Amino acid sequence: MTRALLLVLAACACRETVDHTDPIAMDDPFRHDRASGDELARIEAAAAYSEAHGGRAFMVLRGDTVVYEAGQNGYDLTEPHHLFSGTKSFSCAAWAVLQRDGLLAAEDDVRAILPGLSADAAGLTVDQVLHLTSGVKQDFWGLTRDGLLVEQRIADKGQRAIELPFVHRPGEVFGYGSADYFLFGEIVQARAGRDALQVLEDDVFAPIGLRTAGWQHDPVGNPMLPYGAWTTAGEWLKYGALVRDDGMFMGERVLPAGALHGCLEGSEANPAYGRTFWLNRDVDRDVALVAEHRLEPEGPLLWNDGPADLVAAAGHQDQRLYIVPSLDLVVARLSDGDRKFRDAELLELLLATP
Repeated sequence: MTRALLLVLAACACRETVDHTDPIAMDDPFRHDRASGDELARIEAAAAYSEAHGGRAFMVLRGDTVVYEAGQNGYDLTEPHHLFSGTKSFSCAAWAVLQRDGLLAAEDDVRAILPGLSADAAGLTVDQVLHLTSGVKQDFWGLTRDGLLVEQRIADKGQRAIELPFVHRPGEVFGYGSADYFLFGEIVQARAGRDALQVLEDDVFAPIGLRTAGWQHDPVGNPMLPYGAWTTAGEWLKYGALVRDDGMFMGERVLPAGALHGCLEGSEANPAYGRTFWLNRDVDRDVALVAEHRLEPEGPLLWNDGPADLVAAAGHQDQRLYIVPSLDLVVARLSDGDRKFRDAELLELLLATP
């Protein structure tokens, strides 16, 4: 856990936070057929590791079949959970929708869309915003910590992001945080005439039947794209299947071919972060990452021996959505967090073969 996240927990402990906990009944189009043999043994070992490290739900989808599902530590699979930064990766799908509709391109000039940005943002592209290489100064207290509270002090977080200074030239430095996601929300609103959550609900969630229990907003109504979603492991699994299958869901085309897999490409500044997803790529560890102690100290970031196409949506307290297209696999994990959790240890139990 980073020092910043420890600080947010301490700060939120003395002010009420938002919860969305109405149950979501299990309902999906997948077959449910429990794994067997060696596959089941591997999954059960990974699930046991998850449970021993604060796990609350663990589900595995192979193809169109749920081969393992379990609530853990007294948690019911119908209970929604805060995805925290696992929310970030939904923005990839909103981006795919706007591309499809001809409303946004990777190289579009962001200052032409958001003229209130600093002159230091000259040359900034949509692609750099999605890769978190915009160069904008992150505002942890105003855009992240404040957004978790019932009584927020920053009413319009989109405008707050627009007013932030730029501390690096666009494209040169990776900077993890919320600012780029609020900028992306403003870009979507400007180009689509509706907010990014509405885009997701209409064009992504509805076609695949994905339900959330709620989504945090700021006081003026901006959805918290960096960390706002509450849902279950089973619902998150649906999104993983859509990404794994590059915009197909249960044999039906939802988003254009290439759009979602295009989000699984890193940048020069950080080859291990795509357009909103963490990638199993090597990266100079001088790059400012997040939750470093949970990641591999060198080599491919998620698991040194893992598939090259292994990617993850990752949130505070070890929320994880692992996707491996080459293995036709999606794994959803919800958790209360544990400082001893390591992605590589879980993935080795799940995927390693004798």
